[in-house]
Amino acid sequence: MIRQFEAPPEPAYLRNVLFAIELLDAVTLERVSQGVDVVADGLQGKPIVNASGLFVWLNEDLASLRKITIDPGPLPYESVALDPAQLQMPLTSVELPPRVDYAFAAGVTGMRGVLIETRVPSPQRPVPVRDAEVHLRWLDDNSIWQDGPVSHSDPRGGDFAAVLRFAPADVPLLDNDGALTVRLRARRGANERESADLKLPQGRITDPSAFAQDPPPNPLIFAWDELQP
Repeated sequence: MIRQFEAPPEPAYLRNVLFAIELLDAVTLERVSQGVDVVADGLQGKPIVNASGLFVWLNEDLASLRKITIDPGPLPYESVALDPAQLQMPLTSVELPPRVDYAFAAGVTGMRGVLIETRVPSPQRPVPVRDAEVHLRWLDDNSIWQDGPVSHSDPRGGDFAAVLRFAPADVPLLDNDGALTVRLRARRGANERESADLKLPQGRITDPSAFAQDPPPNPLIFAWDELQP
């Protein structure tokens, strides 16, 4: 997710530079500046990480910029690629979505799940849906659906991590057990689909293993052909 600030923070660090990128952990919104490789394809210069943790490029001809790639390396985030048109001058803020191996702290609400094409009988292995855009929608106390941060299904196995992030004024609608009502929204290309209602406990990441003893199908393994347009 790309976020734009009306007033860029710490403007002193943005003087005499071509542009700057701020990387944020999409779960905590803390800045990420170590262990990440950020490359501006087409530019001669490499970014400098300044004292405030921003990636900055010095003056250069921006017309030669083809794309920006963000490789998280060993960190548990998805890779991100930006086109020049997605840059917000002078500062672009980019949220790094968590992968399934992200170590979620206590109090975070969300799920780890898997997106497949269709369910198949065991011992057959289902075909994963790769690189689909996914996010959770949650029901607030006015019975209005709100959207959570966007992540993607893994390009190999179709697994994903999707979380909710509440603003101070957000009030989710809870049932008698303290669970939220959510839906998974998935998109690939122009085709977008949604799951039926699910119940997730607040303040916890729920895994498919939580339903391993229940009768199939596992509610956190989502089949594309079962989702509704």
